[in-house]
Amino acid sequence: MPASDDEWDWRLTDPAEREYEKLQPHEQERIVSKLDEIVTDQWRDPSDYLEPLTGAPHSKLRIGAFRLGCKAVQDDQILWVYTIEKRPGAYTPDDD
Repeated sequence: MPASDDEWDWRLTDPAEREYEKLQPHEQERIVSKLDEIVTDQWRDPSDYLEPLTGAPHSKLRIGAFRLGCKAVQDDQILWVYTIEKRPGAYTPDDD
């Protein structure tokens, strides 16, 4: 079923999928839950959650100790996830 004009979705690229599969189930759930929340937020566009990265073709999305390389494609209304990296030690558990 096609998405309506105001519905976004998110997708993992193949490299991000491989990184995702290496994570613990609770880590996977945290990422999926936040991505679902972002694409269903009725008040903010997914690109509002992204932070620019100098010299990178995509932006950064922080989810706790994880940093995801993402790009919000307005025409397709898809939030693409290119990379998933864990940044342990410097962040608190509620750092969203």
